[in-house]
Amino acid sequence: MKPAARPTLAASVDLPDTDHMGESILQALISELLRPLIERYLRERGVRAFVGADQFFYYNQDDISQRVAPDVYVLPGIEGPREERVWRCWDLREPPSFALEIVGRDVAKDYEDAPGEYKKIGARELVVFDPDWTPKSKTRVRWQVWRRVAKRGLVPVLRTNEDRVESKTLGCWLRLVGEGGARRVRLATGPFGDELIETDDERATRASEERARADDERARADEERTRAELALDHERDARLRAERERDALRAMVETLQSAAAKPRTRRK
Repeated sequence: MKPAARPTLAASVDLPDTDHMGESILQALISELLRPLIERYLRERGVRAFVGADQFFYYNQDDISQRVAPDVYVLPGIEGPREERVWRCWDLREPPSFALEIVGRDVAKDYEDAPGEYKKIGARELVVFDPDWTPKSKTRVRWQVWRRVAKRGLVPVLRTNEDRVESKTLGCWLRLVGEGGARRVRLATGPFGDELIETDDERATRASEERARADDERARADEERTRAELALDHERDARLRAERERDALRAMVETLQSAAAKPRTRRK
């Protein structure tokens, strides 16, 4: 006799989309800046993917407590915008290609539990960033990177305290900028991640500055053209005055010559 099949979680079951634990303001600010950066970076390179933040991925149909919520993630082959509050891994065609965890108050969760959880959802790359690492830290590290390896799953490939790490799945670098409450994670390109990718605000500011410079250059060119036209007008007026004076002088000379050429009549 075959054992009865275990019931699976119905697609209509309303899975919780929050654990009401919240996150630090620094975590939120880092995610809010990075998510649209990744989204635009991938879109401009023709990569079809959905980039989200802080949503649960459920990976066990029999136990809804088995879930993980990346601070930022990339789902390949899906285009936005999307209305899903949570993701059911068993319904996804592909697992996340990239996930970022920003270490918060629960340090053990991000250092010890995260790799196992992301291995279960099949993530291709996991980056753990600890914004509170300092040179005095003994057990903490600024960056940790795991990547999926055939037949081994998600394995650790890098631990570093440098200000940047390379993401193979994104095709760019993740780079720490700023200090204190202004710490942010940015995208960068180049062989060593030296070229920061502009944020939308920076791009808009640069475009505005370029338009202002172009307007200034056009204004200067118009001013120079006006000065040149005025100079030409003055030159033309001066030439006309000189021609009139010359004509008047010539006429006077001709009159005098004509008068001098007439024979004088002697008086008797």
